[in-house]
Amino acid sequence: MRLAAAVDIGGTSTKIGIVGEDGHISARAAIPTSAAGDPLPLLEAIGSTLRPMLDALGTSGLTPLGIGVSVAGFLDPDHSAMIENANLRALCGFPLRPAFEEMFALDCRLEVDSNAAVLAEYRYGAAQGVRRLLGVTVGTGLGGGVILDGALLRHTGECAGDVGHIILDPEGPPCSCGARGCLEAMVSAAALSRRAGGRPVRDVITSARGGDQGAVTALAETGWWLGLGLASLSPLFAPHAITVGGGVAAAGELLLAPTRESYRRHATPAHARDVRITGSRFHGWEGVVGAACLFLTPLP
Repeated sequence: MRLAAAVDIGGTSTKIGIVGEDGHISARAAIPTSAAGDPLPLLEAIGSTLRPMLDALGTSGLTPLGIGVSVAGFLDPDHSAMIENANLRALCGFPLRPAFEEMFALDCRLEVDSNAAVLAEYRYGAAQGVRRLLGVTVGTGLGGGVILDGALLRHTGECAGDVGHIILDPEGPPCSCGARGCLEAMVSAAALSRRAGGRPVRDVITSARGGDQGAVTALAETGWWLGLGLASLSPLFAPHAITVGGGVAAAGELLLAPTRESYRRHATPAHARDVRITGSRFHGWEGVVGAACLFLTPLP
């Protein structure tokens, strides 16, 4: 069986796993993304977590095709480093791909996290084979990837651009990019937590499932802004389907139902009628699956 190692470096946590050619994650772990000022401790933590997984494969006589690495932020043209992300400044300009290749003596391929997430949905998830696909991930930040006719859209920073920084409310809260009221500022883990009185996202989702009206309202408001943002992006990319992943999307229909309602209210009639919005099947692990796809089932 063909296998790939995969690492998904996010603004808050880094997920690590081994993925098979069927998209199944056979081993997984998550660690904090501790890259404040110096990326080397994070690289060492990834190494100490991934090496036992690779050793276990070796014991079984298996060798991964390589290591796919998904990272939040824009990439340089040769995909050797992340060059821009307000939430991961310590990694900007750091030669991630050469560092991984030296650490593990395996081929490494680097990808923007939003591209990796939409690739996972296209290959193994809720939007397999969709011709025009927009995928967004909602976590520490909000990113988006686009697949058009079987190819990833690479416009700015080797991805579709910073879709999380379209401005929805000029009087809204400050965003990490320096503007106000961006989609990311209105729809992210911090935004949801703020609406729920400072509670962590996991607690908000758990409370909402238990019927806590304040938590339900916080998710509904977040979904309202997300639907508005997706309606604003749809004329640019003309998607046939939209997938929503990331940690906040773990709320499922508590987030998605108000998102769809807002989308239908704000989108053009054709998009409101024809575009389907679904949640991810990967429960926050779409970045790992997508990173593995760089070796297992890559796209241009």
